[in-house]
Amino acid sequence: MKKARSNPNQLQIDFLAAFRQMLVSLGNPENLPVNESLFMRMTDQWENTRAIPANLIFQKSPIEAVVFRLQKLEQEKRQERLRFPSEFIAGEIRGEQGLTGFSARFREQGWVILPAELSVMYKNLFLNILAASVGLEHLYPAKKELLAEAERIALEAMLPEAEVRKFFGLRLTRFPDSFRSEVVNYYNLPFDYVLKRANHLGMVSEQVLEEARNSQPVRSPILRRPQSSRAA
Repeated sequence: MKKARSNPNQLQIDFLAAFRQMLVSLGNPENLPVNESLFMRMTDQWENTRAIPANLIFQKSPIEAVVFRLQKLEQEKRQERLRFPSEFIAGEIRGEQGLTGFSARFREQGWVILPAELSVMYKNLFLNILAASVGLEHLYPAKKELLAEAERIALEAMLPEAEVRKFFGLRLTRFPDSFRSEVVNYYNLPFDYVLKRANHLGMVSEQVLEEARNSQPVRSPILRRPQSSRAA
């Protein structure tokens, strides 16, 4: 029987695949290949040269602050669900067409990458959600459940219950533009995510949440300049 020939390149691909995993990809399904391609290129570069791309804008400070806040929340709740790696590769990439942002694992590292073109409001929100997803991935192998729980924990850390009750304590069912603007300006977070937090706390029902979501105008406030895709 003829012995199969070994392909060194294939062995390298298989070896890296065991240590390389996309966790959460923001945006629509068509954005996933863009996010995955960038992740592959960046990890290949790291594997070969131990260098990060020159256009990766931030590295440690923002992600460390977010991880600290999430861990503090866990300690206050006396829970130990979040497991963060000791090292993160995190930052903003400028000019990558179609990039919406993602979280991932590579070897013993956590990766959180966002497009630099995001508005500050969404950048801060998504940084918290993606960081939480890295800490939760050992508990939620299914991507949909991982994203939902990462959102819940991130919003809990960013929006204390007492603060949210200032706006939603009367169990409102309608949200005029003036109210939405006041909430957005107060928290510097998108209204629909603040509303999600109120829903998590039982202040807003699922029906009201869905109606409010459907009543919002179709627009993309995320990017500083118009883009064809929308992170969500």
